Amino acid sequence: MESRNQKQGLTSQSAGLLPLLLLMLLSGFYPQRLSFVVTVLICAMNMTLYYHLSKHKVYLFMLLPATATLVLYSVFFYSGLEPVLHHYTPLIAEWLLVAVLSVLSTFRRGIVRRVRKFGHPVTKYAQFRAAVAEYFYMAQLVQNLYTLHFFVLLFYIIFFEDNRNIWIDRFLYHQAPFVVGLLVMIYEQVRLHMVKQRLQQEKWLPVLNSEGKVIGRIAYSVSINSSAKYCHPVVRVAVVYRDMLYLTARAADSPVSPGALDYPFLGYVLFKRTLEQTIKELAGRIMPWNLLNLRFLIRYLFQDEKVSSLVSLYVTTLNTEEEFVKYIKSSSGKLWTRKQIEENLGKGVFSNYFEKEYPYLQNTVLLAEERKGNAL
Repeated sequence: MESRNQKQGLTSQSAGLLPLLLLMLLSGFYPQRLSFVVTVLICAMNMTLYYHLSKHKVYLFMLLPATATLVLYSVFFYSGLEPVLHHYTPLIAEWLLVAVLSVLSTFRRGIVRRVRKFGHPVTKYAQFRAAVAEYFYMAQLVQNLYTLHFFVLLFYIIFFEDNRNIWIDRFLYHQAPFVVGLLVMIYEQVRLHMVKQRLQQEKWLPVLNSEGKVIGRIAYSVSINSSAKYCHPVVRVAVVYRDMLYLTARAADSPVSPGALDYPFLGYVLFKRTLEQTIKELAGRIMPWNLLNLRFLIRYLFQDEKVSSLVSLYVTTLNTEEEFVKYIKSSSGKLWTRKQIEENLGKGVFSNYFEKEYPYLQNTVLLAEERKGNAL
């Protein structure tokens, strides 16, 4: 969930294929035993590196099936099949890798289910979860592409048996497995770069527990598709002018009461932002901070089928017509009297937030403003 943890968790999993690609490459130039020994040594070094990287929460899971493939490949040296390796090492390594990935894929649901059950704080395992998701994505892609190569090779053998080309033979038998693996690595690098760029532009919302404490964060685009699963802080500022409330229409894509009337200043408190900073961002572009004259009114939990929010309600009172016309008044909103509001409550005119807050506003701020006006 956490942006930084997610980006770090998006390690290039296909880099774990390097030992196998090295084996495929060396087998065409050196004796099989030498190629295999060199590859195993490099794989051992990578596994040692993986062990140390995992301590720093960098997970290269693709090294595990690659290592299992090399172990299975070593069996050929003790089965009297070494002559076969000289001609078909890339194909054998490819086939063994597909077999290993196929076996591991049967445990995918169980692994993902266990990973999702990891407890709080939600950021603790964000990097691990991202790495697991990336591994299974790339493992499925590698398995599918190598399987496709097998079918292409089979098609070529069956339908072009009497019209074989030495260059096509060499490519399909020796070079294609290496090229496919290399293209997968390039594709993943480009894809991860695009994903990380998108994560940098994403808005991140803090996730609150039942006590209102921040326990992690989640992307806004993810949260809005998760109904009321996550609780986020929301700040709202009521604007009062001469015992009237100034209301404008909510955005058409708002998850709560789209298009209904509400306060002009409202929004989510983003991760690592304070309530005051959020209010400055919402209202500071319209009117000077020193004129807001904010007062905190109430904090409450709002829940419906779409959202769960810890709402902090503030109020700002404008005392002069000059301030109201200069900073607040616009063609998209208008002032509402207490009588007008009460006549339209429960009719879908106002947002669900507003209807829940209005009784409190009516008996505190609006009542005080009305008495102040009468006294004048």
